[in-house]
Amino acid sequence: MYTIKDSERKNTIEAYDDEENLVGEAMICPFKASDIHEKPRMNIYFDINVNDIEGKNEIKDQMFDEIIKRSRAIRENYKDFVVKVYHCCFSDDKENIEYYSSKAGFKNDEGMYIIKKELMHEESFEIKEIEGVDFCNLQFEDEHEMMELVEKQNKVFTSGYSVEDLKNLKDNNQWFSIAAKHKGEIIGNIVVVIKEDESKIKYAWVDDLFVSKEWRKFGIGKNLILKAFKELIALGIKESRLEVWSDNKRALSAYESVGYKFYKQTECSIGMFL
Repeated sequence: MYTIKDSERKNTIEAYDDEENLVGEAMICPFKASDIHEKPRMNIYFDINVNDIEGKNEIKDQMFDEIIKRSRAIRENYKDFVVKVYHCCFSDDKENIEYYSSKAGFKNDEGMYIIKKELMHEESFEIKEIEGVDFCNLQFEDEHEMMELVEKQNKVFTSGYSVEDLKNLKDNNQWFSIAAKHKGEIIGNIVVVIKEDESKIKYAWVDDLFVSKEWRKFGIGKNLILKAFKELIALGIKESRLEVWSDNKRALSAYESVGYKFYKQTECSIGMFL
């Protein structure tokens, strides 16, 4: 048996052998999920790293058991939430996928998808009028406007933009941003960055798309995407790609409705609900 101790570092535990040598450490990070699920959700992400020594799996198993015990204790403080404990890794990390998938109750059931849409000049896009909602391009020149965008986007996504992020994006990329506004207030936005693939062919990367919660189901998100398509075709861009979490059913449905299709999975989430 190994000794599991709390580290001086926040959200970290450590494993020691009989000679007090550090042989492994694990990070356990509880956080409220972005507003993409049907019910409020608390995620408990963890990552275990063990030295490549004899008994490696035994150490990892012991640390895993400790993480599950602590996760169940965390769960007691969030009775009104759906709580999921999970490990996330790249889709080609066979070792970790096999290890965590072998644990009782753990399933490889979520992940990060990249989806793409081919853009054709002959396509026509029906953009419907939404009463009281106007659409305009943002230039990221007005500090107040950038702060408003950050504030609104951060209410939807837990790891959203900062004003500095927007400034860096503006200074270092070919990009555009389209906002949906109601009475001058931002209620949705799309940010598109032009990138190049391995063959130096340009494509559009949807860096961000959000609609404020109270304005969903009006078709604002779809309008933002279609308006972006029109700008991209005018720029001669023939493909749009974006990243979406597989459990974001609302977003996936919206993207599929405008022609996006699955391209590849880049990350796997293996875990269980508590």
